[in-house]
Amino acid sequence: MPKNLIATPILDYRNSEVRAVSDQIVPDRYSSREIVQEAHRRLLAELRPVYSVRELQSASQTLRAKQGSCSQRMACLEAIARACGVGTRVHALWVDRRFWYPRFGWLRPLIPRRILLVWPQFFTENGWLDFDELYDSIRGLVSAAPQAFTNDGESLFEAVRHTPVDLFGKSCASGEACSADLSRFVVASEGLFDTRDEVFAKFGSIENTIRGKAFEVLFGGRSIVPFVRTQ
Repeated sequence: MPKNLIATPILDYRNSEVRAVSDQIVPDRYSSREIVQEAHRRLLAELRPVYSVRELQSASQTLRAKQGSCSQRMACLEAIARACGVGTRVHALWVDRRFWYPRFGWLRPLIPRRILLVWPQFFTENGWLDFDELYDSIRGLVSAAPQAFTNDGESLFEAVRHTPVDLFGKSCASGEACSADLSRFVVASEGLFDTRDEVFAKFGSIENTIRGKAFEVLFGGRSIVPFVRTQ
């Protein structure tokens, strides 16, 4: 699993900002899954959730800024996990623009037809674990959550604590009601990659497009708040 533990330009866990967090998590006290949970809780407490499409930003830069988008904070989580000896890899998913409509209703012209979503996995004592099941199985979250993820309030990074973010249709696997299923928004999967750096190297990042640059000017650094409908 060497590729799943190396430092990369984005997952630069040898940097002091990342080590300052990872060194506080003593691996002997936690299982692999608990290490990632603890890292996630620390990032929730320390990083302000903001809008940004600068997906190539390093984890250390995000930690230094004390704020980050979903993608930036996921990168921080992966970097800290690797620093603690927990391997990571990512799904590369193309998500339909409609997934983002509840959050950016009036800015639909700026949203590309499909957006690349890099979704982490962590190698725990029970094998590879998707980020959406970090705290509980999708089935358990469906049973406990009042509603599925709607993308008009808290971000994906916060939601996984208590809300089913079912991008893979797991909630339908048992033949039960699929009220939490978000797989209809996933228009294509490019498979698994050892690092998010590889995904962006192959498919590019929205931050380098005209739409991405316009979005960053309009929204970059703004706090994530629910979309307020005026109708």
